[in-house]
Amino acid sequence: MKKLITFILFVLLTTTGFAQVKIHSHNDYVQKQQFSLAYQNKVYQIEADIFEVDGETVVAHSKKEIDVKQTLEKLYLNKIDSLFKLHKGKVSDDKKYTFTLMIDFKTSWDITFSVLKKHIEKYEEIFDRSKNKNAVQIVISGNRPADSLYHTFPSWVYFDGLPNISYAKTDLKRVTMISDNFASYSKWRGVGEIPEADRIKLLAAVKQANKLHRPFRFWGAPDTQDCWRQLNEMGVVIINTDKIVECKTYFENK
Repeated sequence: MKKLITFILFVLLTTTGFAQVKIHSHNDYVQKQQFSLAYQNKVYQIEADIFEVDGETVVAHSKKEIDVKQTLEKLYLNKIDSLFKLHKGKVSDDKKYTFTLMIDFKTSWDITFSVLKKHIEKYEEIFDRSKNKNAVQIVISGNRPADSLYHTFPSWVYFDGLPNISYAKTDLKRVTMISDNFASYSKWRGVGEIPEADRIKLLAAVKQANKLHRPFRFWGAPDTQDCWRQLNEMGVVIINTDKIVECKTYFENK
């Protein structure tokens, strides 16, 4: 019976239109080649965690790792701006390619957003798809405002959604995906097959997101081929990984 339920859910999920794998470069700033590795491999989404420090947005995973020289502008925004200048209003010579910059707020929403806003709006349309279809989309995760306020922010602001929230239609328009911690559904370590009971819980979460016509992203999932395969078979198309090249190669060969 459990296998039948899993199969039915799989059929429902795989008919929602989320088919092509999209690679999410998790904590991209810890890569040996920050930004450039993700960009060269044409990932779908690049993640950077930020802290507000003395009126600046500093990229770091935790307070103890803060280096005030490692600003969001230096590591990402300036590089993206240079690409748009080089490619005349696009991020790449590939006309179909652009990406999302997911910014995870580690400090409070109000103070962090006010600083980020000053930086982003200096660059005008390169971060606003309502003005440039080739723009790099900004998606905010971590500390966020009340979801009922999403629609009130400037047109370049989008959000990483959460499960089990009844978003108003106007606010849902600003939600690009639904994300959650894999560990909330399973303690599986990434080798072999996901336990059936866990699989059913994972599938249910993906199905709920797909009803909103949004893809699901599990952060903290085991970064293994067994996990990539099984999540994708469940209908998960945004694969969260620290192994950019290996993950891309796996799905290209698959």
